Amino acid sequence: MKKGLLEIYALAVCFFTLLCFVITFGLALWNVVEITNPEFTIYSTKFECHQSDRAYKDCNSSKSKYTREENPIPFPTGEQLTAEREDKYATILKSEQRSAVQGIVQKLIIMLIDIIAFAFHWKLAARARKNS
Repeated sequence: MKKGLLEIYALAVCFFTLLCFVITFGLALWNVVEITNPEFTIYSTKFECHQSDRAYKDCNSSKSKYTREENPIPFPTGEQLTAEREDKYATILKSEQRSAVQGIVQKLIIMLIDIIAFAFHWKLAARARKNS
């Protein structure tokens, strides 16, 4: 009876590690999309706020550094506004890609642990089956 339980346990662990692997693999694929097309995966509000100077101004002109009572910074205009908007947008895209690379590394670690746990328990189930 113990050997039957051991095999059931080992196969159950194999099932759950496989399930975890599949889910993690799907999330890793999303990270690949984030790396290859960060404009697609950034939040819509960030995307919309950086599509034109007017949209950028509408989204950012109410920030405290521009509206505080003591030493407010004047909101940029003209070429300076365009340059700031484009610079911030490039930074957002780089940040999205960096975050995705970190996510892939995390998911690769999880998948490696899944593979090790699966292999160990698959062999354990095979041994339990052979001994019963």
